[in-house]
Amino acid sequence: MNNRLLPWDECLLTWKKQGRIVAPDNAPAWRKSQAGMISAVPLANGLTRLFLTGRDDKGRYQIGWLDLDDQFAIVAENPGNPVLTAGRMGCFDGQGVCMPTVVRVTDQQLYMYYVGWGLTAPGFFVNRCGLAISDDDGVTWRRWSEAPLDLLDGRDPIGIGTVGVLRERPDFWRLWYTTFREWRQLPDGNWQHYYHIKYAESADGIHWEKPANNLAVDFVDDKEYCVARPCVIKEATGYRLWFCTRSEGATYRISYAESPDGRTWKRKPAGIEPSPTGWDSEMIEYAYVLKRDSRYIMFYNGNGFGASGTGVALSPQ
Repeated sequence: MNNRLLPWDECLLTWKKQGRIVAPDNAPAWRKSQAGMISAVPLANGLTRLFLTGRDDKGRYQIGWLDLDDQFAIVAENPGNPVLTAGRMGCFDGQGVCMPTVVRVTDQQLYMYYVGWGLTAPGFFVNRCGLAISDDDGVTWRRWSEAPLDLLDGRDPIGIGTVGVLRERPDFWRLWYTTFREWRQLPDGNWQHYYHIKYAESADGIHWEKPANNLAVDFVDDKEYCVARPCVIKEATGYRLWFCTRSEGATYRISYAESPDGRTWKRKPAGIEPSPTGWDSEMIEYAYVLKRDSRYIMFYNGNGFGASGTGVALSPQ
């Protein structure tokens, strides 16, 4: 298969930041202290529906949506927000829900894959991947199950975080998922989480099978310990992957890779860095990328894991 991916394969992929588009300032109560970790779906009317994670002043993560015009201005916010909140006490998502990844199934049906937070001991956290379904183009949502998707096994025994989902055909779905490799105790006695990205396939987007060798993106060196939040776009000649990484002594950064088959990835420069000052000067992370005609649109978070809001960047034409 041809490894080349458009003219960008010959030069650095760069982005032009357009500024912050969603901020917690003067926001509704459900997203008053944090607004980010998003997924975006184009609508038939030309608008883009932004599904985002909000955090209220009690620290609860929940998911809602708002609509953007082609200049990324908010034109409507769902009065029924949030549309997905924490599950029942004791369930895998009983402490909160976040990080939606929304995939269109039909003109009215959407699937939302999300991260659920469960009860844990202090200093640790446990994530599982849940699924919610909308039958009215994303207006309202219902859980597929109170249980998480069945992704834990002997190879992935600890937890499943953020995912990227691509429906290539009605009966062929691809999943790139963040999985915890281990919790490692540090010399100071604290515990450090290590997670990276693996791969699975499905005929229905619900029941997944893992190939024998399904590691997709591993750590680049001994200092890197977080490889997460995959977002994949298929091109005519291969696949593009955006994800976020974190290393010892550093905050999150957006990373990028390319693949001829969606299985074997080669890291390349991401072409975007924190700004010198402002809302995204300390970290940039959780990129979600859409393609509109020949241009790419990147939604991403800034300082404080979305505490400072969500911004947008555009690729060259």
